[in-house]
Amino acid sequence: MKFLRCCLISVIILAVVMGCVPKRVPEGEWEKIPLSQVLPVTLMRYQDVSSLQAQLFVKLEIREEFYLLRGVLLYERPAHLRLRLASSLGGTVGEVIYSEGLLYILLPTEGKIYMGWLEQGTRRGEDTLFLKMSYQEYNETGTGGFPTRIYGEVEDKGIRFELRLKEPQVDLPLPEGAFVPITAGWEVHPLADLKELLPRSGVEEGS
Repeated sequence: MKFLRCCLISVIILAVVMGCVPKRVPEGEWEKIPLSQVLPVTLMRYQDVSSLQAQLFVKLEIREEFYLLRGVLLYERPAHLRLRLASSLGGTVGEVIYSEGLLYILLPTEGKIYMGWLEQGTRRGEDTLFLKMSYQEYNETGTGGFPTRIYGEVEDKGIRFELRLKEPQVDLPLPEGAFVPITAGWEVHPLADLKELLPRSGVEEGS
């Protein structure tokens, strides 16, 4: 599955520092979402604010290896998101930019940008991958609220994460062009090329 591989390798590339174990999705408090719809569905939970800026902390488990990342989250209604992720030693590890269906993965150390449109659903004949998602600890606003802690688990892939927002600031102007990456000086590749960097599973290797 091309979209699955793109998402998994982007997560693996951005995780570089050993950290704490993410909590499992609380039983009975999760919802099952197709992978291609996780970003659109998640951003719907932030529609009560016009913009959001927050410090970001991510705990990640990939096949019993544990990582910790920190960074910055920028969001603008209706569907614009930018995540800048760094190691605890400093320096940007990577960025994820999502703008109404168009996804960019920026890898500064490689000088590469991977970009492409998210697939809307799964092609006929392909298995659909689902994530178990749980949205917790809502920050109340005058018109509703938004989650500040998100749990996720990729079914049967040994991947779990816990995302936490700290010091959120809402409805403030964001930097101009925050969701349009500068591509000059970068190698631009299609999003599908990320699959070449993803380690194969034992089943794939034996096929």
